This record gives sequence, C-alpha cells and structure tokens, in this order.
Amino acid sequence: MTGDYDAATDHRNVIELSRQGHNLLKAQRFTEALSVFQKAMALDSKNPYVLTGMGDLLRHRKDFSGAEHFYLQVLTRDPHNLFALRGLGDSLRGQHRFEEAIGHWERYLKQNHQTDIFVLTRIADSYKTLDDYEKSLSYYRSALGFRPNDRYALIGLADLYKKHGLDLQAIEQYEKAMANGVDIVSIFTIAANLYWKHNHYEKARYYFEKALQKESGNFHALYGLGNYYRIMRNHHRAAELWEQILEHDSGTVNLLARLGDTYRNIDRLEDAERAYRKGLERGYDKFTLVGMMKLRCQEGRLKDACDCYDELLRNEVEDTHFFVEAGLVLLQYGFSDKVLEFYRHVEQVQRDSPAACQVIRECVLQLEKPGPADKA
Repeated sequence: MTGDYDAATDHRNVIELSRQGHNLLKAQRFTEALSVFQKAMALDSKNPYVLTGMGDLLRHRKDFSGAEHFYLQVLTRDPHNLFALRGLGDSLRGQHRFEEAIGHWERYLKQNHQTDIFVLTRIADSYKTLDDYEKSLSYYRSALGFRPNDRYALIGLADLYKKHGLDLQAIEQYEKAMANGVDIVSIFTIAANLYWKHNHYEKARYYFEKALQKESGNFHALYGLGNYYRIMRNHHRAAELWEQILEHDSGTVNLLARLGDTYRNIDRLEDAERAYRKGLERGYDKFTLVGMMKLRCQEGRLKDACDCYDELLRNEVEDTHFFVEAGLVLLQYGFSDKVLEFYRHVEQVQRDSPAACQVIRECVLQLEKPGPADKA
C-alpha cells in the first residue's frame, strides 16, 4: 500500500510541478521554469507533459537542438503527440532544417488539426524559404481560407509575391495586413518602396511618413522620403531628411552622392563638396565623381573638372554621356568660354573612341551655331 501511495503522490506532484513550469514559461520566467521542470523530471523522467515543457523552454531560449532531444523522447513513445510534433517542427525550423520541419507539421495537421492557421503559415513560410512557390502559395491560401484577416498569413503571402516579382499582388496583401492592424515600420517602408517602384509617389510618401511617425530616425524612411522631395525639386527638404541620417549613421556612398547633388542644386557648394569628399574617401564611385566634376564646372574650375573626367575615364574606359552633362553645367553657370576647351580635352583623351568623338563633334557644332543676335 505504501508503494502505491508514494507513486500516486509522486504523480500528483509531477502534474502540479508541470503546471507550475508551464505557467512560469508563459510568464517568460525561464530560470524558475527550468528549476521546476528539473524537479518534475527527478520524479518522473518519462512524463510527456514535463518533457514537452522542457522542449518548449529550451526552444524559447533558442537551444533548438536541446529542445529537439526532449520532443523526440516524447514521440518515441507516442508518435501522435500533438505538442511534441508541433514543437519539434519549430525546433527543426530554428536549425534551418525546413524540409524535416514541414514533415512533422504535416503529421500534426493530419491529427484533425487542419485548421491550425499558425502551423499552416509556418509551413507556407518554410516552403517560401525553400523557393517552392506553388506549395507556399497553397498553404497561405489555406490559412487565409480559415481566417481571411490573419496578419501573419497576409504578410507572409505578400512577402511571397514580392520575392517572385509580383509587386502589385504584394501591395494588395500588405494593404490588407495594415488594414487589419499591422503597425510595423518595416512593412510601411516595404510598401512605400513598392509603390515608389511603380511611380505611385504620393502613396510612397504616405507610407514613408507613417514609418517616421513610429521611428523618427529610420534610415529607409528618411532616405525614401528624401528621394520623394528630390524628384519634387524641393531640394532643401531632401537635404534636411538626408542630413538626419548622417547624424547617427555614416551613410551609404549612394546617399552621399545624392546629397552632394542636392546641395549643388541649391548652390550650397561647400556642403556639396563635403558630401562628395566623404563618399570618395571610401574609394572610387562613378556617380560621386561625376557629381564632383559637375561641381568643378559649376565653380568654373576647368582644370579640376578635366582632372575629374580623366579619373572617371580611367575607371569607366569610355563615356559618351557624362561629358555632355558637364558641358551643359558650364553653359548654365555662365562659363561658355570654357565649354569648347573642355570638349577639346575630352576629344583628346577619347581620341580612340569613334562613338565619343562623334558626340563631341555634334556638341561642338551646337556651340558654333550662330545665335539670334549673330543672325541679325
């Protein structure tokens, strides 16, 4: 009798400890949960509730291989244990073993849990990672069939469409997700960039601004909104936004080139040079050097402009475009007497390029055409 009484007491204690452990786990009190589960295992090392609890605990602490060990102990004795099947799938996903994870999740779904949209979405996510578009699409649609407004499935499906270049379908799903409460900065900037790609600039501006309302220093939103004001020719506002990035970040070479161009457009030449030099300190960049060449033309510093062009040509080998732009800058800023000299320099360094020489001849002919005063 005593042995039966002790066994019953141990069983009750294990159940109580298991309950405590799971509650502590839900409260994310992991250290306490571990202590409780270890006490329970000392009483019964084969109890499936305790073993799955240990698996869940280790999984939450990102010890995925350790979690796998405990789930497998449960499934060895009970291959249909739902908690272990689901947890094992999550642990395998954490180890990037997506095909194995899918297998266990699909076994879970067959146990009359076909409507578990969380598992359906995880399978869809995994097939997306494995680049199986059709299966991923099928599982996202299944999840949304049970819960049409599920934000995770909507975002997952949007990401799938985006990954495969289906931008308009992606936008539709991102919009649905945001309409159903998704308030995530990265989703705002993704939607904004997709709208920007398809020339829906006002929509892009709207979502860049929403991102900045939540995270005022977000690089992608500041950069994108700066681009919006650049194409709207509000160069002062574009510069303000991009300078906010540089308060906390060194900026990309592309950003610095655009900032330099923006300052040139509002005749803040010292600021333009500062931006270009900061970019060129990182090494050669075509657009930064072109910006610097135009700046020298804007200042009328012909020799320095020619030096920039020579460096550009050493890296690009041939050019039929940028020297024309540089000549136009010289004309725009009143250095018409230096344009022909610049073209002659270009003709000399590009003498082995028939295409460049032809463009130069056309530019020179345009310069030599008599103006209205000459005709009179």
